[in-house]
Amino acid sequence: MMESLKELNKIVQKPDYKKKGNWMARHLVRDAALPVTWLFLHTNVTANQVTLMSLGIGFLGIAWLTVPAMSGFFIGVVLLQLWYLLDHVDGQIARYRKQVTLTGRFFDFLTHHLIHAALFFGFGLYAYHETGIAFFIKWGFLPALAITLFNLLHDVKYKTFYEKMSTHEKTSFYFKAAHVDNHLNQVKKGRFRDVFSWLHKSCEIHVVMNVLTIGAVLEGLVFKDFDVRILCFIYYSAAAPLMAVTKTVYWISSRKIDNDYERSIGEEPRGS
Repeated sequence: MMESLKELNKIVQKPDYKKKGNWMARHLVRDAALPVTWLFLHTNVTANQVTLMSLGIGFLGIAWLTVPAMSGFFIGVVLLQLWYLLDHVDGQIARYRKQVTLTGRFFDFLTHHLIHAALFFGFGLYAYHETGIAFFIKWGFLPALAITLFNLLHDVKYKTFYEKMSTHEKTSFYFKAAHVDNHLNQVKKGRFRDVFSWLHKSCEIHVVMNVLTIGAVLEGLVFKDFDVRILCFIYYSAAAPLMAVTKTVYWISSRKIDNDYERSIGEEPRGS
């Protein structure tokens, strides 16, 4: 007999699910995913199959966002919201069935990169469909490549850590990741950090998705002379490369990877 939603919540949620992650995940999506998880648990669908399903829905949503008609805009944002919901269902299913694996987590992380890059490229594809100017297809690669670089910085950092840890006898895979996750913890507070933090937040997938959702409603009902998707294309064509290059230069020039690694093994960072 399946548990009630209240009992199920204790089983499938992470112990700190109300404290970690972005605001939307903490306060809305993880709880909203629970009834969907409950339904899937009555079937033989696996967590990885839900991840694959969410990836397909995400790509479909992005495809609809490239359609110039308002109907494409609305359908696209609805499908993106569904993708984000299912992206939380797969983990809940895995925890309930005690099938949490590194492979499953790897697959989940991979889909995030694919959706994020495809969405940013989709802005350029929409501009092409709307204007007929083929150059916008090439231009769309700029924010897509930039957001991919931005996301890869985090992943390549931990690949570098793993490579070092696998040969460093002192670590023996002892790693305090929680203490090295803030990429700007060495930067003095000020206007630059505030601007970068704002750019960083605006490029996070749940923020982009919600900007599009709100934009679709406003464009469809109120500001019919505005083209939200073109505005997003212009903004992210500038914001994503600026953010990716700035972060890359900062990480390299400040020796951040070395300093974070030294913290992870309990040593005092040597600085630049």
